[in-house]
Amino acid sequence: MSTKSQYGADSRSIYGVALIQVLCGAVFAVDIAYESHIEFMNGVSISPVELFHLVVELIAVALLFVGFRVARATYNRIQARNIQNSRLLVSMRGHFDDIIQERFGQWRLSEAECDVALLSIRGLKISEIARIRDRKEGTVKAQLSAIFHKADVGTRAEFMSLFMDDFLDFSSANPPATPPQHETAI
Repeated sequence: MSTKSQYGADSRSIYGVALIQVLCGAVFAVDIAYESHIEFMNGVSISPVELFHLVVELIAVALLFVGFRVARATYNRIQARNIQNSRLLVSMRGHFDDIIQERFGQWRLSEAECDVALLSIRGLKISEIARIRDRKEGTVKAQLSAIFHKADVGTRAEFMSLFMDDFLDFSSANPPATPPQHETAI
């Protein structure tokens, strides 16, 4: 299931629960109004048991509507946070390519080395890189060795960590703007 369809299913579930809360609250409120109307119109005094019953129903109605309000506010905060995180991720993805190209330029990698380095960053094995580039594994190993030397690292893990550091530095230096806190109807 895609993330987008998952969010849609989650939203529908939340809307469904909210609708159930509102309907239950409305049913209880109508029941209380009806019982109160009957008692007062008939001039019958309310027994302590009936009074207790009405008070419990009033509290239940109040709690249902308070619960709905709290759930709605929480849902809106989560939605705002999801939008904020999505914007940051899109920004980071767009800048990650820039970060990679900038590093490759700083190291003065050849076009072939850039290709090998990029495939290595994507996690491909030497044999896979060789097959994709139609080169021998020894050639790819030599190119990776040259790349690591230019990047001043000794292993793939160290090489990857350079980009992860840049990626994390970018994300911490460019936090997303806090979205306005507005309420939308559930």
